[in-house]
Amino acid sequence: MFVELSYRLEEGAGPGVVLNLPPFTITWRSKFGDGQKKSNQSSLIQVFSHHGTHIDTPLHVYAGGPAVSAYDLSDFILERPVLINCPKEDRMKIETADLIPFAGRLRDGDALLVYTGFSRYREVDPERFVLNSPSFSPESLNYLIENFPNIRCLGMDLMGIENIPEGREKGWPAHKAFLKENEKRYLIEDLNLKPVLDKEIHRLMVLPLHMQTEASPVIVIAETED
Repeated sequence: MFVELSYRLEEGAGPGVVLNLPPFTITWRSKFGDGQKKSNQSSLIQVFSHHGTHIDTPLHVYAGGPAVSAYDLSDFILERPVLINCPKEDRMKIETADLIPFAGRLRDGDALLVYTGFSRYREVDPERFVLNSPSFSPESLNYLIENFPNIRCLGMDLMGIENIPEGREKGWPAHKAFLKENEKRYLIEDLNLKPVLDKEIHRLMVLPLHMQTEASPVIVIAETED
């Protein structure tokens, strides 16, 4: 069974409006009924690279870090994803103590997916979802990569790995703790993990636009039991 864990892009929608990020837009170059008498329809799209469910690569915070285009297809096929339930409320931190109970599972994992439950505010209160978001402490991320070096992907049901206003103020310490300049790790931010909370994930497939950019919207598909 395949389950989509990414949010569909919609024009002018999403929590990015809270931060005045460029919206996803569709401009029709030709459209039936527009008077151009074209035999087909074509469109232009504008999408911010961090819009909706997306990946961040080290290029996001390091001038010399790898872009999305530097990754191989195999980097986006994760065979041993670990999903943990870690409830958090406004501006709380995901700490090392939250990860330690899952150490046995993480030793064999190649991806960590963290469900905080804070995504319940994504549609009903996007301002709270963005501005009051929980975040990972740098210490928890240091613990993760030092003890479980096979974890190359970290995903979460939050707008980002760190609270965005806090990250801007402090120079993005959580991003830099997980994304190293010379390593091909990546983040998946703004995931919809609720559909797989009661399922075992056998494989995770992450499908970005393969561009020379620091980030890309993605389709994320989990393969689970029926």
